[in-house]
Amino acid sequence: MAKKDYSQLADEIVANVGGKENVKSLIHCATRLRFRLNDQSKANKEVLEDLPMVLTAVSAGGQYQVVIGDEVVPVYEAIMNRYGFSATDSKAAAGQEEKTEEAKSENWFERFVAVISGIFTPFISVLAGVGVLKGVAILISTFHWLPANSPIYLIINTLASGVFTLLPIFIAITAADKFNTNRYIAVALAAAMIYPLTDAQIPEVAHLWGYAVDFKTYGGAVIPTILAIWLESHIERWFKKRLPAVMQLVFVPFLTLIVAGLLTFLIIGPLGTAIGTGLAYGYKFLYDLSPLIAGGILGATFQIFVIFGLHWGILPISLINIQAYGYDTLLAVMMVAVSGQFGAVTGSIFRAKKLKNREIAISAAISGFFGITEPAIYGINLKYKKAFIFGLVGGALGGATVSAAGVKCFSYTPVMNIFEMPLFIGNNSSIVWAIIGFVVAFLSALLLVLIFGFNESNTEKLFAKVTSGKKSLTEKKTAKLGLNVKDEAAASTATEEAEHPAVNVSDLNLAETVYSPVAGNPVPLSQVDDPVFSSGAMGSGVGVLPSEGTCVSPVDGEITVAFPTGHAYGIKSDNGVEVLIHIGINTVELKGKHFDPKIETGAKVKKGDLLTTFEPDKIKEAGYDPTTMVIVTNTNNYEAVVPELDQDAAMNQPLIQVYSK
Repeated sequence: MAKKDYSQLADEIVANVGGKENVKSLIHCATRLRFRLNDQSKANKEVLEDLPMVLTAVSAGGQYQVVIGDEVVPVYEAIMNRYGFSATDSKAAAGQEEKTEEAKSENWFERFVAVISGIFTPFISVLAGVGVLKGVAILISTFHWLPANSPIYLIINTLASGVFTLLPIFIAITAADKFNTNRYIAVALAAAMIYPLTDAQIPEVAHLWGYAVDFKTYGGAVIPTILAIWLESHIERWFKKRLPAVMQLVFVPFLTLIVAGLLTFLIIGPLGTAIGTGLAYGYKFLYDLSPLIAGGILGATFQIFVIFGLHWGILPISLINIQAYGYDTLLAVMMVAVSGQFGAVTGSIFRAKKLKNREIAISAAISGFFGITEPAIYGINLKYKKAFIFGLVGGALGGATVSAAGVKCFSYTPVMNIFEMPLFIGNNSSIVWAIIGFVVAFLSALLLVLIFGFNESNTEKLFAKVTSGKKSLTEKKTAKLGLNVKDEAAASTATEEAEHPAVNVSDLNLAETVYSPVAGNPVPLSQVDDPVFSSGAMGSGVGVLPSEGTCVSPVDGEITVAFPTGHAYGIKSDNGVEVLIHIGINTVELKGKHFDPKIETGAKVKKGDLLTTFEPDKIKEAGYDPTTMVIVTNTNNYEAVVPELDQDAAMNQPLIQVYSK
């Protein structure tokens, strides 16, 4: 089987996050590419979400996240192979962090989440893998499958436990990248924090002029290690500025380790430990007030944090809990929150009427089974609202169940699935109740979707950015037809039956006329054979069956994106209307064949300026539909977007009228 080529997708993703020059750094987690951009306004969300394999794009936690799903690793590798982006933010020559407008606009929580996710996501797969190993070790010990001194058991348990004991080493590597400091100095400092655990002659506590210094508290330490590497990065840069180049090779590491090491053991380490203990105590205090209520609330909201990638601001509490108390309750709730979305997307398999949605649901359910919910959330659940809400209900019921039953987790893993169930075996915990909670979350969400469906005709996202007071896309489209319909399916039928829907625009102002970029026969967008466009999810507009192969600008404005393949263009008019021209359905797969682009991103254009030429007949011969979509992607900013459908469209003839108050 030929190896799948991701190079075209890599180019298109980079082009639509603002180009190579706009990317400061790139990392990935289990499902998403996490870009740090110089200017997030240059990212083209609409075009990104139209790319094959891209589930959605969202700005959160100081990162621009492009959600891919199961194939994120090969897509990431293709981008890195072609562009060689850094895994950490670039810095100015003097070692100071770049102060961009984006960074200034981020609040403290966004910056905190960006740091935490940047530190943990590079080794998330290792943490998930050793979590399964730890589960195997627990099963062997609990059911006495092997003697406690068996070499096989000892090897498995060592493989499962070593990462968490030596976690400061892993944190030091990625934190060094995040804080732009020498990896090896950072690892040396982290190794010093762990070393006392390996030497029985070093006491747990020693006293300096009556001040107690802890030495054996940093195995698996999270916050103390992050703070230590952050401090070390500033100390290293300070010495680099002041020492002659000839001395830096030896004396920068020497002096950095001396100063950072003393401050770590005397101040930073105890401070980090106190912060971690405070977080663990605060969480436990709130949880103990009412486990049932706390579990229900966490179970209902955890996947909302996942949507925005903000769950990394919460998950470290689980590690701290295990260090402080020997167990954690948050991971049990996380597991059932995952199970709720898994159940909802599984129910969608049986209720889906569209073959494509059924295929997406099957693939997403497989990922959900293994604890990865982003494909389910972005592919089906959030896209159709009801399924996501039913998944949250399942998570709430499951969370209340496991919390009321006192289910505890005794080892950390960032990805929860049924293979991690043995981690709930231990004192005052019950794997049986963990399983019951998992089943409650799964079945309740599954049954709700099976009974009530998942509103397949509605493609508006639950957490889309909608201007306050504005009508939704569905409301606008049905209002244009003068209908009072319950769903978009009825609206689509009415659209198809009306060649020229009547619109009362007497009290509105004409904001823009969008002219036809191609000559041909206009058709209602609802008749276009692509659910992304026909649903209106990207905005209102028109499809045009082209009669010739010339495409021109429909407005005066600026090219915000020009695909190198020549099949799609984004234009922002001088009046603020954002227009997407997409020539053909799935024609990105032609990789530029039968297209001859004439313009680049950033160009200023006048109505009628040539964008590209293409060959409609050859596109058809290649098996693709050449229907050209003309979409107003910021439809929500206007009161009415009215297509002209009563006659064939000549090039530069009015095609869409856009009205505002």
